[in-house]
Amino acid sequence: MTAVPPEVPARRVTAHLLTGGPSVLGARVLFGQDPADVVRELGGLSPHTPLVAVDVLTELVQAPDGTPLHVERVVFAEAGTAPADAPQGVLAPSAAELLPEEELPEDTRPRLRRFASYGIVTDPAGRILLSRIAEGFPGGGTWHLPGGGVDAGEDVRTALRREVAEETGQDGEVGELVTAASHHRVPPTGYEIYAVWAFFRVYVANPGPARVMEENGSTSDCGWFEPGEVAGLHLSTTARRGLAHVVAGDGRSAPPR
Repeated sequence: MTAVPPEVPARRVTAHLLTGGPSVLGARVLFGQDPADVVRELGGLSPHTPLVAVDVLTELVQAPDGTPLHVERVVFAEAGTAPADAPQGVLAPSAAELLPEEELPEDTRPRLRRFASYGIVTDPAGRILLSRIAEGFPGGGTWHLPGGGVDAGEDVRTALRREVAEETGQDGEVGELVTAASHHRVPPTGYEIYAVWAFFRVYVANPGPARVMEENGSTSDCGWFEPGEVAGLHLSTTARRGLAHVVAGDGRSAPPR
């Protein structure tokens, strides 16, 4: 008998606001929306209210018709009020996130949606690990944060550890979330692109020579850099977004040592 392949889960992204009490507000993030903006509107906050991204939780749930869903829950709190950890077991799926994807007009250009996890990777000497995007890929030739897309059914931290190993040959411990951001681009032709990026600290306790392990992938090179060297590199948009929070100082503790 031929084995039936497992059904690929539909993907959802939701945004949640910790209120300081037992309740957690939440809403679905639609294509093109910034999760932080969704949370501000959900909580009746000013559009300029500073937020802290507390955690990203991956959950596998089912729609009422039995369709499997892979949900990435981005949890925020108002700056200055963030608890150490996001609560577990209270983010039950809402009716909105269980609905099918929104219908699009027939003349809408094709869309590419992605949830990706990236690492700000350091070692005991304080060096920063970067990978280089291969030519022919978006951002080709720029230095990038190790990481990439989260596969269907894969936990966001598991995905990052896998990507770091594939792109640099390093075994890292994924630590706390630094920030979460969105990226929406409408090029003149081709796909309309929307991504939600999660940036985590990753600590490599026993670093070795950086080397690309994947074959014919999107990474052409990798290396360890002193912090002062990074400013002189041609960085990808993603790397600039993630590293800006570290340079500015985000009030978080250092990676585990």
